[in-house]
Amino acid sequence: MLLITRIRHKIRKHTTFRRFFYSFTFRLLLLDFKKNQLLLIFWLVFFGIITNSVAPRYGVAYLFWGPEYFDKMSFYSYFITGFACGGFIMAYNIASYIKNGFRFPFLATLKNPFMKYCLNNFLLPLTFTTLYCFKIFFFLRSEGNYSTVHTLWFIISFILGNLFFLFLAFTYFFRTNKDITKLYGIQIVEPLLNKDFKGKEHSGERNPHLIKESRDWYVETYMNGIFHRRLVRSVRHYKKEMLKAVLKQNHKAASVFQIISIVSLILLGIFSKTSLFEIPASASLFLLFTMFIMLFSSFYTWFRGWSTILFFVFLAAFNTLHKLDFLSTQSRAYGLNYDTKKATYNYDNFKAIDKNYDNLTADINATLNILNKWKVKNTDPSNPTKKPKLVLINVSGGGIRSSLWTLYTLQVTDSILNGKLLNQTQLITGSSGGMIGAAYFRELTLLKQKNKIPSAYDKIYCNRMSKDILNPIAFTIATSEWLFPLKSFSVDNHKYSFDRGSAFEQKLEENTSGVFNKRLVAYKKPESESYIPMMVFAPSIVNDGRKMLISPQGISYLTQNAKTEKTQFNKLFDAIEYSRFFQQQSAEQTKFTSVLRMSATFPYISPVVSLPSEPRIEIMDAGLRDNYGLETSLRFVKAFNDWIAENTSGIVIIQIRDRHKNVPIDENPSQTLAQALTRPMGSFYGHLFEVQDYNQNQQIQMADLWCKSQIDIIDLQLRNELNDRISLSWHLTNKEKKKVFASIDLPENQEAIKRIVDLLK
Repeated sequence: MLLITRIRHKIRKHTTFRRFFYSFTFRLLLLDFKKNQLLLIFWLVFFGIITNSVAPRYGVAYLFWGPEYFDKMSFYSYFITGFACGGFIMAYNIASYIKNGFRFPFLATLKNPFMKYCLNNFLLPLTFTTLYCFKIFFFLRSEGNYSTVHTLWFIISFILGNLFFLFLAFTYFFRTNKDITKLYGIQIVEPLLNKDFKGKEHSGERNPHLIKESRDWYVETYMNGIFHRRLVRSVRHYKKEMLKAVLKQNHKAASVFQIISIVSLILLGIFSKTSLFEIPASASLFLLFTMFIMLFSSFYTWFRGWSTILFFVFLAAFNTLHKLDFLSTQSRAYGLNYDTKKATYNYDNFKAIDKNYDNLTADINATLNILNKWKVKNTDPSNPTKKPKLVLINVSGGGIRSSLWTLYTLQVTDSILNGKLLNQTQLITGSSGGMIGAAYFRELTLLKQKNKIPSAYDKIYCNRMSKDILNPIAFTIATSEWLFPLKSFSVDNHKYSFDRGSAFEQKLEENTSGVFNKRLVAYKKPESESYIPMMVFAPSIVNDGRKMLISPQGISYLTQNAKTEKTQFNKLFDAIEYSRFFQQQSAEQTKFTSVLRMSATFPYISPVVSLPSEPRIEIMDAGLRDNYGLETSLRFVKAFNDWIAENTSGIVIIQIRDRHKNVPIDENPSQTLAQALTRPMGSFYGHLFEVQDYNQNQQIQMADLWCKSQIDIIDLQLRNELNDRISLSWHLTNKEKKKVFASIDLPENQEAIKRIVDLLK
């Protein structure tokens, strides 16, 4: 013990150590670790994001390194992100000051005490900002489209945005902050580091008056300017009431600033439908975290020691209030009627639907009529005995990377075949982003047939498909949706709340120049006349894992159990037909963008869609059940097995995948205890799509026993390796877009295209 005391005494005599360890700057950093862990968690999240340690698979870091505004990186995109970052930094300083200012009574005797506090509380913000700028630099250089001058200009614009917010904030606090001079007329003298103080440093003795006043956080020096340090003065000659009054007044000014900021952010949500306010997603995340810090520190201002528990009580109460209809955040499918009687979702209804053979017969006959028209369209008049191949296209989910990959692959392959690929395609199934890309190409083909566009193969459509969708979603979350619905809109006199689902649909429609501004029923005739292929969307029902099959055609043959003669068992009902189940709720009038969204409901980004049933059905991404759509395709083939065998020369199933089928086998590196505990389940669910591949591989082998036709399955695979993965997101960087386009030139894809051409010629 004596040895420890001697060592401690010797360390205290060291001048450099004393100036560092007892500086106000370092003491504030220690205080964060001991008292302000919540603030550190916010910083930890952002440090994790900019170093690509948090959610690297989803490309969150790219949103910060390369923010986009009006679909491009620019001075304004970086300036806005810097401005929002400045808001977060100021929220951190305000929260820290409100919670910790009373621990340092000497602050009340300084000019502009809050500004001095922020100046000394710079370590975390400066470290973060510096690291952020380095990350921006290396990211832009890796993109290959920007010179060093251009890159530095973007970094400067980020810093300018940051400084501009701080300037506005400090202008407010400069006018509203009161020190002891402004309140009581007492003149302040701020001493320099004098010889007496240096003598005390060398003696290792601490100022006894400062020890008494420090409240366990002894401070000897503080920064008075960027390069100026001063000695902390004792405040024993001031009345405690005077010091408390200064602190209280400054807390009041900070609270007013918080209220103004919170109200301003909420009001911004009203303009979320305006493209001017589609700020970068990174800026929206800064705003969201700023809001959380502001709210928590406001609670501390009002309730002090009870703030944490009351904050969580508030969140629990707020969560419960959202059960009320007028505060509900349930997302809906637009065009669907939620004001009429709800559909009944129970087993009795399932059994009744399953036994309705009249619908089954009618749907089969209607689809046979479509198939016959398909046959006429694809039969060569000069050689009527030659039977065409029936093409089925399966597309995988994967955000914009899948949308772009699917669209570009279909453009390239169809152009090589002079339009024959889509002409011979009867059915398109799959999930998420892939279905959006396929739907876009199908719509372009329809527009070309009507002579409304010169070609469906123009690369401009790929550029439109690859535009960011995430910015308006993130802005809606940050400014309004976390609170309660601020806006609503009407479709067919039905009222809906504007949420991130609405923002998704609005942006998708805008990016594609309005071609998806249709209802589901609009595709009934083009499909039934075989102008375009049928599309069957298959989002998953959250309640019980069933599929919700969506098509403008009657497709009960994809949902009903086949009759069995040799096998008797307790039948399950694993799929529901959307158009027929919600017929009384105007299912056919559902906006097509809502259909696309239901199939691509990415967790937490796009909200789960609630449907008008009792109990309420909730819909999520189709990839949960069948990411590639193969199950639906095989059901279709089985339903029309005889017709296909008689009228075609075989089946070609083209799978457009956002990853290779044969994935690398995981290595077995050394593991931490946490990794060892989570690996068994985490690894299994992390390979969900591979598990689907294994199951579907078995289904294909079983199909060989019952299918009467030759089946050729061809894979077109996106280059998407684990160590160089393209983000699973609704935002892509320029480098990622180039990688998508380059994947078509992979030897295996060129061989696959050649095989498709040989099969269809």
